[in-house]
Amino acid sequence: MNPFRLFITLFFLTAAHFMAIAGREMPPLEPLSDKASITILTCDPGAQLYSTFGHSAIGVFDPAQGVNWVFNYGTFTFNVPNFYFKFASGKLLYNLSFGPKHRFLQEYQRAGRMVTEDVLNLSPYQKQRLFDLLVENYKPENRNYQYDFFFDNCATRILDIISLTLGDSLTYQPIGNEPVQTFRNLIDEYLEESYWSDFGIDIALGSVIDHPASPEQKAFLPDYLKEYLYRCTLNGKPLIKESHTLVSESRPLPVTPFLLRPAVLFWLIFFLLTYLTIRYRQKSWVIGDRILFSTWGLVGVIVLLLWVATDHDATAGNLNVFWANPLYLVYVFFITDKKSRLVKWVSLSILSINLLLLIGWGLIPQEYHLVFVPIIGSLVIRSAAQYLRNK
Repeated sequence: MNPFRLFITLFFLTAAHFMAIAGREMPPLEPLSDKASITILTCDPGAQLYSTFGHSAIGVFDPAQGVNWVFNYGTFTFNVPNFYFKFASGKLLYNLSFGPKHRFLQEYQRAGRMVTEDVLNLSPYQKQRLFDLLVENYKPENRNYQYDFFFDNCATRILDIISLTLGDSLTYQPIGNEPVQTFRNLIDEYLEESYWSDFGIDIALGSVIDHPASPEQKAFLPDYLKEYLYRCTLNGKPLIKESHTLVSESRPLPVTPFLLRPAVLFWLIFFLLTYLTIRYRQKSWVIGDRILFSTWGLVGVIVLLLWVATDHDATAGNLNVFWANPLYLVYVFFITDKKSRLVKWVSLSILSINLLLLIGWGLIPQEYHLVFVPIIGSLVIRSAAQYLRNK
């Protein structure tokens, strides 16, 4: 597994399911007819990183005018200056696009991803009002927006425009004791079989996503938007009038072989390092320790850059820098065959910090991935060995 891919996951999980066709003109239309309907399309998660969490879009159907469109807030275009830099730094603008519904569905049919459609129970006035807002939002001066995976995405924009259309007549009906879930808990539900993506995302995302999400905030995920709308009433009547399955095929997602899962690999490395450290405790292991600490020092640099050098709010406050410390990259230059008081005390500091992380695991205000245990354990073993060798 390319280490870079672990971190680029953060960016590609926010990518659009198709690229926008810039400048598509909307034909002039008469007011919507009485036969028009407004629907919410919910698309299943896919096998690619960008499709891990599914997708949402708005459907507009008016047979009287030959309209059968999909409005999509999850698109962007490549032909902007410094595309990759803007994408990585969180500065890339996403936009609202629209296109024929059959083309939208064809992509999901090819990918084997289920698509369901929920018809909103709106009056003719409310349908026209929502459609007018979409048209206004599609104007060139309005269609672009600063994407945020948790708070401003293809699903939250749909909830926003529905709320703006319906105002106080829209009411959410909570169920009994709704489970308290953090934003990290919510995305973890979609990563149970995506072991490397789960691992990489938990390295890249900071403590800011370990706060409980309200029912409305949970709607950043398409499945939870669908659930939220099902629990809403409009003037006492269900907001969702009826539902249809538009694409029924749902292919199983690929599964990572057991021996290639991060938990298996890092526990094997931990036990191997522990055995070799005890068995050959007189050896200096200069090259091995330089590789170990350089690897996680580089990871720490990436974590720190995601925190301070990008506009990704979700990467802020990342406490992984305590164990994936960028300063390891300085430490490795002092690891030699000769004894050093500096290496001795720095090794003791590294040992102490990582031991405290393991001992106080449940007290850390950021949910650490369990795979971090063998990684931190490996750092403990080798920093302890360096401390003892340099005494």
